[in-house]
Amino acid sequence: MKNNINIAAYGEGILYPPNLAMNMKDIQNAGWTSLMVSLFQVSSAGDISFNGITLISKGKYIGDAIWPQQLLDLKSSGTIISLLATFGGWDSAFQNIQNIYNQNETFKGTQLEANCIVFRKTFKAFDLIDMDVEYPNGKPQNAQAAFIAFCEMWIEVGFNITFCPYGDIPFWTNSLVAIESKYPGAVKYWNLQCYAGGAYNNPEVWAKAIIKALPTFNTDGYIMASDWSRFWNSGADEWQGDCPNAVKSLLSQFKGQSCISGGFIWTIDQMINYSTDEKIHPDSESCGNVAMIDYVNAIKTTFDT
Repeated sequence: MKNNINIAAYGEGILYPPNLAMNMKDIQNAGWTSLMVSLFQVSSAGDISFNGITLISKGKYIGDAIWPQQLLDLKSSGTIISLLATFGGWDSAFQNIQNIYNQNETFKGTQLEANCIVFRKTFKAFDLIDMDVEYPNGKPQNAQAAFIAFCEMWIEVGFNITFCPYGDIPFWTNSLVAIESKYPGAVKYWNLQCYAGGAYNNPEVWAKAIIKALPTFNTDGYIMASDWSRFWNSGADEWQGDCPNAVKSLLSQFKGQSCISGGFIWTIDQMINYSTDEKIHPDSESCGNVAMIDYVNAIKTTFDT
């Protein structure tokens, strides 16, 4: 594999004040090369929030005042090279985005566009916008046009894009075709979910679908494989996810695929909370004394050979 593999993780509330300061050094020194800061949402009015905390409303940043600088500090030492801002997840964000688009037939001149411009000016630490398109109530028939326009708006604001799919290959490949025709190279890579709803995904299958849609497109080193860390799911009242050894086992099946650029884990929050949760809910498949570096090494030792 490549020596410059991308070793990445998603992080939620652990990456927002006051939690970020308390965990900054551990995150910086664990060995990650990229972090996806998640999840950002969009309200029906076009406000931008982070895990339920409103950040930008009516063209003004109203989030924690120290957070933009903290994110810059996160990249100032240690191994982290890039930060991605992930929009979407299992909530109403993309339904709200679509409704705004449907009402205006564009994002130009909308409050959402104004807030995205403020986002760009406020968060100088972010390198890419990551798209995790999920519709809890089912994907509407006209979802594609709104999504493409949303990506193009961010590109025009000054960001490049990554995709984070878990299913629906035609939706993602058709979106890439449309964006590539107008902004070649703007979709830098794909973070493919190979767990939960994407448990049966194979990066090579997705790479072949991209090439079928865009025969001259180079998919070498274009797709990140993934797994989720071991965690207590309070909603399901059960343990889910994988310990580092199981992560390594899952990712190993993709070793040698030319499309692989590295791997990512969902999420840092779960890794940090694991030992506390295990004390409350003893884990029959215990990971033992596990830390972030163990998940980093699971990716590194799989692909960096």
